Formats: sequence, structure tokens, C-alpha cells
Amino acid sequence: MEEASYPVSGRGYAHVCPSCGQALDLYDLRDGDQAYWCAPCGRGHRAGDPPVGALRPLPQAG
Repeated sequence: MEEASYPVSGRGYAHVCPSCGQALDLYDLRDGDQAYWCAPCGRGHRAGDPPVGALRPLPQAG
């Protein structure tokens, strides 16, 4: 199986739900980390461990 390739930085990318494509809400966790959550799907991921399909490039400003 091929390993996912992630950008070095999250700049220029939106965190979206890999299931439904909705923008995710960012939350602070009790352990000091942050996580993204999709309310409609009831799923999320830690900010530092995005699943494949969770980062969508933002449109370029012209």
C-alpha cells in the first residue's frame, strides 16, 4: 500500500471532511492538542494526523 503524501505546511489548505467534503470545525482538546470535527458525520481527526482526503487546496487569490 502506498503511503499518503502530505504538504510540509497546512498553509494554503482547508481541512475538510473526507466523507462529505464539509469544512471542519477546529477544537482544543483537554490534552493540549487540537482536532478537527465534522458535526454532520460525527467524525474527526487530530490536527497533526489528517486522514487522506482531509486537506483541500484553497483557491489562489488573483
